[in-house]
Amino acid sequence: MKHFSFTLPGRAAYVAATALLLNACAPAQDTPTPTAALNLSRYLAVGDTYTAGVSAGGLTRASQQYSFPNLLAQQFQGISAGAAFTQPLLEAGSGTGYLNFVDFTASGLARTTRVAGQAFRGNLIITPGTCGTPDTTRLLTRAATASALPQNLGIPGITLAQLETVGLGNEVNAKPGTPFNPYFERLLPAADSRTYLQAVTDAAATATFFTYFQGLDDLMPYVRSGGQCGANPAALPSITVMRNNARKVLDRLTAKGQPGVIIRLPALTSLPFLRAGQGLSLQARLQASFGDTARIYIEDPIGLRGAQPITNGDYVLATAIARIGRPTPVVVNGATLMLPYGRDSRNPVRDADVLDNSEELSRIAGVMSSYNNELDRLASTIYKLPILTPSASTSTLDSEVLLFNQVAGTISVAGVQYSSEVVRGNFFSLDYYTLTPRGNGLLANTIIAALNRAYRTKIPAIDVNKLPATAQ
Repeated sequence: MKHFSFTLPGRAAYVAATALLLNACAPAQDTPTPTAALNLSRYLAVGDTYTAGVSAGGLTRASQQYSFPNLLAQQFQGISAGAAFTQPLLEAGSGTGYLNFVDFTASGLARTTRVAGQAFRGNLIITPGTCGTPDTTRLLTRAATASALPQNLGIPGITLAQLETVGLGNEVNAKPGTPFNPYFERLLPAADSRTYLQAVTDAAATATFFTYFQGLDDLMPYVRSGGQCGANPAALPSITVMRNNARKVLDRLTAKGQPGVIIRLPALTSLPFLRAGQGLSLQARLQASFGDTARIYIEDPIGLRGAQPITNGDYVLATAIARIGRPTPVVVNGATLMLPYGRDSRNPVRDADVLDNSEELSRIAGVMSSYNNELDRLASTIYKLPILTPSASTSTLDSEVLLFNQVAGTISVAGVQYSSEVVRGNFFSLDYYTLTPRGNGLLANTIIAALNRAYRTKIPAIDVNKLPATAQ
């Protein structure tokens, strides 16, 4: 086996080099004989967007096939007799639509176009979106697995707060003001009103092994809104609900003593959706692009201090970066002026386009920290299961995976560089959030390494460099 080499400064480099987790099999070297001390014949994956296999802003048959659960299942099938894995696959084609790469802007931002999806049925449904803004949902073609639950129960957009929402996947609820998830609906029989928790309970009855990776979809609406929901603290995800409902799901998954792996949430600032717009780094890139020394200014989130120079603890959302510097009309002392967006103190970056470190980021990071701490507690003291974490931990059951933090710097896998930069970085897809096939392969390898250590198995790692760089 060949271990990953890491090019990270200071303590991170030391921790990464000694983690002994991210392994890529080199074809010219001996590999261990595949063995399993676990019954992996009926693997169940529970989670949200990442588990479902969303990539480049959409779900397609190809992205589902490169989801980390499906990559894991392929490795399990080679060592566990009779192992099979079902997913609610879309028909071949553009699925729900996805982003296609065009080129890079002068500031290094990936420019994309949207490829329309074909997996829709029914009429357009208008539903309330994040913080009251309009959103759209379409009914999706029902999965071939609808008569029996699939083993991949990853549901894009589902939140832990919706765990026991009756009718969340029933078409009759596809109307304004009623919680509805079209991805959940497409994998259920028609008119099925069972809750997600009930679906997990039903699927877990025959499961022999599971992965749990859920909670990011509870946090991302706040992040994508630039923390606008934070004007009302009650609009933040409820940490009590998240913690309690995670326990409910895990109780069902382990009801018969099934083994599994729990995955903590990665730091939000390790995701390029925020990292690409980190204050002073973004400012330096734009200064080089524009050939000047203009600062970036942001609105004061509490509206008391006026425009403020951006700091390195503030993050402009990836969706807003392309607008920085564009002249936009602003009324100044009664006169309408065309001023560069964000690069003039009279036209600062709107609060909805940035997560401010002093207020907004600290709020959502606090929710994430509390949730991750609860997963740590459950894994170590209640379920005695291995847990994957994006930061170092002292728990003896903790596999100390630093994957997302490592990729936020740069890692080399058999000579191929991986970083948080979309397109060139191989790990994150064009939506600046979800993973590429190679990124999913790396995540699957961290899970395999945790299994091999915790359960003394010899599951072979995936040669991630043989996976495509995009699922489309």
